[in-house]
Amino acid sequence: MKKYILIGLIFLSVFDFAFAGGFKKYAGEFLNIGAGSRISAMAGAGTAVVNDVSAAYWNPAGLVQAKGFQIQFTHGKQFISSIQHDYIALSHPVNENSTVGISLFYFTVNGIKDSRQAFNEADNKVDYSKIKTFNTGDYALYLTFARKRTEDLQYGLNVKMIYRDFNVENAFGLGFDFGLQYRWFDQVRLGLVLKDITGTMIAWSTNEKEFITPSMRMGLSYRFEWQATGLSVQPAVDLQVMFEGRDYSAQWNVGPMSLDSFWGLEVGYKHLIALRAGLDDLKRFNTGIGLNIPKISFDYAFTAYESELGNVHRISVHLFLNSLF
Repeated sequence: MKKYILIGLIFLSVFDFAFAGGFKKYAGEFLNIGAGSRISAMAGAGTAVVNDVSAAYWNPAGLVQAKGFQIQFTHGKQFISSIQHDYIALSHPVNENSTVGISLFYFTVNGIKDSRQAFNEADNKVDYSKIKTFNTGDYALYLTFARKRTEDLQYGLNVKMIYRDFNVENAFGLGFDFGLQYRWFDQVRLGLVLKDITGTMIAWSTNEKEFITPSMRMGLSYRFEWQATGLSVQPAVDLQVMFEGRDYSAQWNVGPMSLDSFWGLEVGYKHLIALRAGLDDLKRFNTGIGLNIPKISFDYAFTAYESELGNVHRISVHLFLNSLF
């Protein structure tokens, strides 16, 4: 209990710094894209639901439920073909009560045209032969530890290392996340994640510093099962609280605090196939499907965009292997 109180005090002290103006809006926005196709298809409502290797991203406490040695790879096309994001994660139990994981999340934009050296002042026109291209990328490496506190309560911790490459400059950052999951009766699960609990500083090669504001995410899910038919239905909802003064981009806000909701649903049949859908904080429709066969699963997620930017597609491959020790 003292451990949780200490984490809460650190979280609140960082809020004081945030309100004093030490943070910039959207400094960590690339970390909110999502990882894995299952929870993404449920619009991100996974704080209380996630129970596999992708928990390192959604809620580190859920990693302790990842059985055996798990490997997952996700590839996504974001907006247009030159913008893509990928996620690879591995987890393995240490013992019956603890699990560790490592995962890499990255978001890249390829083939950006650089015309800074292409303008010919003597001729007052652009020399197209001098136009070059470059790539940019945001990378986050997660080291995760999760442990069962009791049969119903589990917790997890992320240490995340961030690298941002913008061609002419780059940046490094270090942050921490803390998560809890609690089983209330057999069907109800509660989740809580405190992200960037100490305030994540991103230091640029230009000597500029940005800070990712601490945020809090709460989740609730209920699982209905009908043993006779093999059907299961699991609705879930997440509430995200941020402290960046998002007046217009949030669903609700009071002063610097904003609140957004995420609604998801998963319908499964005999753990073989699952249909998923949800509505995220931007009111975008998300849907997807999952197929499980022995030792491997395939998941697909779709996010609709009502603009010329196009839709988002994600595909995941998930391996379930025996423990190595």
